[in-house]
Amino acid sequence: MSERKKQQVADVIITVYEKKKAIHTDLLYNRFCKISKKEFTEIEMKKKRTKLLVFFALAGILVLFYMIGESYCEGLSGGSSLEEKNEVMCKYKYDMIVDSPNSSFWQAVYDCAQEWAQKNDAILELRGSGRESDYSKLDYMNMSIASNSDGIILQYSGEQGLEEKINEAVQKGIPVVTVMGDAVHSKRQSFVGVSDYQLGSVYGEKVAEYVTEDTESILILLKKNIDDMNQSQIYTQISNAVQAKAGPSQNIQITGKNLRLTGTFETEEAVTDIFQQRDKVPDILVCMDEETTECARQAVLDFNLAGKVTIIGYYSSEDILTAVEKGVIGRCHQVLCITHLPQIAAMADTHFEIEKHQKDNETITEIHPLEGDDSVRELARLLGGAEITQAVFDNAKEMKELARVHKNTRLK
Repeated sequence: MSERKKQQVADVIITVYEKKKAIHTDLLYNRFCKISKKEFTEIEMKKKRTKLLVFFALAGILVLFYMIGESYCEGLSGGSSLEEKNEVMCKYKYDMIVDSPNSSFWQAVYDCAQEWAQKNDAILELRGSGRESDYSKLDYMNMSIASNSDGIILQYSGEQGLEEKINEAVQKGIPVVTVMGDAVHSKRQSFVGVSDYQLGSVYGEKVAEYVTEDTESILILLKKNIDDMNQSQIYTQISNAVQAKAGPSQNIQITGKNLRLTGTFETEEAVTDIFQQRDKVPDILVCMDEETTECARQAVLDFNLAGKVTIIGYYSSEDILTAVEKGVIGRCHQVLCITHLPQIAAMADTHFEIEKHQKDNETITEIHPLEGDDSVRELARLLGGAEITQAVFDNAKEMKELARVHKNTRLK
């Protein structure tokens, strides 16, 4: 067909369409003959505008639902699409879920673990409950399961429902390793940490050192999901060590207070309440975690009881390191410190090494006192890792000497 004939056919089609459109418009107008043709045209235009508004509204709603769904999925996976673009793609992804992830202790643990992860084509994400998070460890477990993480490292403290989530993760092929506290009735793959028996033994030895003839009361602050304090090996081992030191003739009241799994505010209130009852303030106060120890330290200062209450606690923060260097803590505290930071370990008067190994399909934990070069060598290991060069050893030795000078020249 020639171009001219094609154009003629197109003109005929357009003419027929325009006529049908005009006939259709006239028919509609005749149905509304009570109004003018101009008014009828305006009505038709309003209908078209209404249809357009409905179309755009529906499109907007669809976009909104898409954005909400995208945000929800990002919340489950624990990150944003922008962050994912900036992240290095790795073969494996692991989640570490802990209490107080911003504490210096967990930051130190995370840095060491992340260094290992980067060498093994993996990425490790630190998550946890705390002042800056509205989510619980149970929520983060749900997120890790939903995002199909390759593995979960979980600080278990006995929270309700957490063992069930561990089992759910394992059933879906996600291995779970508990740290610090063990979920013995769950299907977790392994547990990394010091048992309550060993931890209680170490604390008991330290507490016993500060028991004198004038010691009348000792209070142990725990955060355990137990109803009876006698079920705690920490409480039992401290009590045994104190009674062995005091002997049968000295009656020392040893009590335990379970703060349960309270947050920072509740811990501050509970510790403050102890010091408000002046007649019940203990001679020795034993704290088992960084948060409780910090609250007790502040309460001692607030109630002007420095030097009257011995606090044996747990520290790994830069604030405590500064206080030790200035001699502030030394004048009113005795500190049992479990740390991975060589700067803090160097300040120790007595140094212990905690070692774990396998024997006959059992995991055995041993505690060894370190003195002299053994103590320096352990500091060097904290500084330089598995390979200890002479330079690293000399650096550790200098750090130990500087710590000794700081303690000997502190303010009186």
